[in-house]
Amino acid sequence: MTKTQVGAAGRLLRGMVVAGEGAEGAGPCSDAALRAVERARPARSVAAGVAAAGGVDGEAAAALRDLTERHLGADVARWCALHDALTGYRGSLPELLASPPVPRVSDDTLRPPAPRSVHRTLGLLLEHAEPRHAAAAFAALPERVTTELLAGGTLPAPALVAAVIDHGDSRTRTALARHPRLDTRVLARLVVVGDAQVAAAVYRNPRTTQSLRRTVVERLDTVPLDNALRAELTAPSGQVPRTWLTPLLGSGDPHLVVPALRCGVRRVAQQYALLRIWERTGPDAVRAVLDDPTAAAWLSRAVVDTVTETLATPHGDGPRRLRAQGEPYEDPARLPALLATARGTSTLRDLLSEPYAHDLDALAAAHAATPFMPKACEELARHEAASDAQRQAFRLSVLNEPWRAAGRRAGNSTLPARRLAEEELDDSAAVWAEGMAAAGFLDPVELIGTARPAACALAALARLAERDLLGAAAVAELQALTQAHLGERRRAWAALDVLLPEHGGTVADLIAEAGKVSDAAAAEPAPPAGPEPPARAEPPTDPLAEPPAESEPPTEGAAEPVPPASQPPSARTVHRRERVHALAALDLLYSLAPAGARRTPRCCAR
Repeated sequence: MTKTQVGAAGRLLRGMVVAGEGAEGAGPCSDAALRAVERARPARSVAAGVAAAGGVDGEAAAALRDLTERHLGADVARWCALHDALTGYRGSLPELLASPPVPRVSDDTLRPPAPRSVHRTLGLLLEHAEPRHAAAAFAALPERVTTELLAGGTLPAPALVAAVIDHGDSRTRTALARHPRLDTRVLARLVVVGDAQVAAAVYRNPRTTQSLRRTVVERLDTVPLDNALRAELTAPSGQVPRTWLTPLLGSGDPHLVVPALRCGVRRVAQQYALLRIWERTGPDAVRAVLDDPTAAAWLSRAVVDTVTETLATPHGDGPRRLRAQGEPYEDPARLPALLATARGTSTLRDLLSEPYAHDLDALAAAHAATPFMPKACEELARHEAASDAQRQAFRLSVLNEPWRAAGRRAGNSTLPARRLAEEELDDSAAVWAEGMAAAGFLDPVELIGTARPAACALAALARLAERDLLGAAAVAELQALTQAHLGERRRAWAALDVLLPEHGGTVADLIAEAGKVSDAAAAEPAPPAGPEPPARAEPPTDPLAEPPAESEPPTEGAAEPVPPASQPPSARTVHRRERVHALAALDLLYSLAPAGARRTPRCCAR
């Protein structure tokens, strides 16, 4: 963490504390969203007004439903006329809807595109229309509206998603399937629709899992692959990602399997791919692949020999024999057992890309017993068949990855509260805490009374303050501790400065100990008067003494002290790291100090 970031964290928290003291009873007016719907001018600014009011509430939603039912309904011509009128109309939305519609002029005049505010206000109305009416309107509105509201930007509202999936046409469903942030469960629902063009958009979506792409491929007999997508996948010099090709291994289509083989897959996957061709297309298709130089170059000699020998047997049980000799991809217990022991990145990539059966209950149970590596959990956490609880369990291991137990990279499904109670934080504290708090796993208060050492815990608290994740309870706890033990006593804050870098306890322990040190120093009797000190005597070195009035901290650009040359490089690195933690920690705590006690921390001024 740089000094600039440290300062930002302190300013953010300071602003949060000040705002919290005067914000009681504050907030947007309860009817602000409704007033935006009824009075905002021009009409196209309704969506912006509602967003500024905090979003749609019950009253605003009822008003929007009433407007769409009374004035728009299933009349697609009226929806299109509203789209055209919103651009230039200066009155309110209810006034526009109540006025007679202006007939659309069908000519070839080139018109400028409508502002985005028009699309957003239309989207707000579509969100509160009957699902069938919204789907019909989408089908009639210009494609730019569909693209703006469904294919990019902010995620479409759940009501719009449901309307498009259940009642939309191919164009609107394809637009929705292109949204790069769509949940994989929504993408899976779009595949079930059975539209080749929609399935192709799902296949290309960067959020789509390899298991969902395999589902698209497995449905080839009922939903043929879109021609454009097939051309992309089978192009001899195609540049499609590996994650688009490996799902083709189990397709049984020779034209799709050969590009997948060119990815360089394991021998068991090669044999399975040839087996699926045999089962779906016949032995002659397998012989053709073996004779194809573009495919043979990517096949293992052992696989070629095994398959060739099986093809030469007079019996008709070749597929059964190959399946018995090969990897049991259909066994739902196989992948959980492999992921529980897999550690290498390439091994995990192969296991997740090959056509193993995905039983999410079995996978979740195996992960609970022996946590999978974070790379595997990252893929499973967004699996289209995973429940919310299963996703959370896999995500916990992903979020634990920055803080490695004993420095080892391994799966870890331990909850934050337990880890903080049993382990010491390290340099990853800020990154780890941010991810855990954002996901709702970590209560920031645990960083005050449980986490240790104090410098790492305070660095994490500073990061949460910077990201607006600290929460009122943690701020209140820090304020209570500083007021109880430090108050306006500058000597106590100076003790905090001195103790922090080497303190092995919690933040609460640190603050309490700084207060006790200050009390002990204040209780010491004054030394007896003695002879006048020499004129050039050195100033006292009491770390709790107040700095001279004329002393000033160095400027921001001043050079930092260099550790003694006798220290090894690792020791100098530790020294710099401790100073970063101290800077973050003290900046955060000084932002909570009473005005009379605040001063430049020593570690910041050295």
